[in-house]
Amino acid sequence: MRLYGEAHMRFHKLKLVDGEEAINNLDCAFEAKLEAFHSLYDVTQDGFDYFSHGDTALLILLRNAVHHRNHLLFKSWNQDIGLNNGYKK
Repeated sequence: MRLYGEAHMRFHKLKLVDGEEAINNLDCAFEAKLEAFHSLYDVTQDGFDYFSHGDTALLILLRNAVHHRNHLLFKSWNQDIGLNNGYKK
């Protein structure tokens, strides 16, 4: 959580200098949160049914989609809007 908070706090200043770096920092911090949750899932899945709860199932599915992307199908909203002028469309 700390890394995401720090990336979010620095985002507005950094985007004025290097928008791509600012967006990539946010995306990497978000992916780190998903990876941390997945580590918790790996350790505790025998004692808790993560897929019987919508919120925890969504986090696992989202992490797997982001983690196993080897194609351009998955890109962050930040990249689409911030880097590709999506806000102008």
